[in-house]
Amino acid sequence: MYRMLALAIADDPELMRLAGRIKHTPVPNMIFASIQFLLMRGEESPLRQFYPSLVDDPMPLDDVAQPFKEFALEHEERIVELGSTRYTQTNECKRCIALLPAIWSTGLDRFHLVDLGASAGLNLALDRYRYRWNEIEWGPDSSVELQARSRGGRVQPREIEILSRTGLDLNPIDASDPDDRDWLVALIWPEHHERRRRLERALELVAEASFEMISGDANETLPDVFDRIPAGEPMIVVNSMVLMQLNVSERERLYQLLNAEREKRPLHRVSFELLAAGDEWVTLAVDRGSGLIQIGQAHPHGEWVDLYARP
Repeated sequence: MYRMLALAIADDPELMRLAGRIKHTPVPNMIFASIQFLLMRGEESPLRQFYPSLVDDPMPLDDVAQPFKEFALEHEERIVELGSTRYTQTNECKRCIALLPAIWSTGLDRFHLVDLGASAGLNLALDRYRYRWNEIEWGPDSSVELQARSRGGRVQPREIEILSRTGLDLNPIDASDPDDRDWLVALIWPEHHERRRRLERALELVAEASFEMISGDANETLPDVFDRIPAGEPMIVVNSMVLMQLNVSERERLYQLLNAEREKRPLHRVSFELLAAGDEWVTLAVDRGSGLIQIGQAHPHGEWVDLYARP
């Protein structure tokens, strides 16, 4: 559906003008999410009948372009407002299927967990989900069950204790707030039914947990987080699909902050990122203080994880 709508936008000067007014990126994602959000919140339109996320028997997509254009132009100011105040934020807890093995690879059993770009805090709940990698299972009984194909090296589970959980985000999502929850759901493509159901279950779990969420630029808020965590106690900092939103100087500043803190405590960084332009699969890597070491690859939404086999 979004492929067809993206082509429709590209071929239409009025829709391209609207796109030019959207401040936050990626612009297509912001337009699509804003429109789905408005439809979810009750805006009536023939366009609704094309969305498999909103109706049981959607209409064929051959005729979607015109009602999409009419809805977009009729609600242009609201779409521009959403595209200038909301962000594309983490809404896929299944990335934890790769993050957890990376955390195990650090060798730390007890640690404080800090998530950069935490959104609603889905990654902070990674030990509260139930996992399955091929025949290997781990985790408590949970309303959220994550399964993925595991390729390459074998996943090696072990018990961990998370001493504290802190999420940093420019615009933290409140998992108990209906508007915030609907926005994260609206970011999911209409055909992805299982992702939507999984997100709704994960948000229920996170809403009950009340993790600490801090608003602001991570480079500004991290020093205070470091100061509040007991001196010398180990820490793991996670970044997943965040670095693409930082420019070179912002990334360097982040690395400098982490390296300075490593002089005071054990600190490992787990990275789940598209590191190079044109990358199709995510690089899974760990920095234990001697530089980023790639330990595998993964699907961006956690459908599979490929751990490198090491001697």
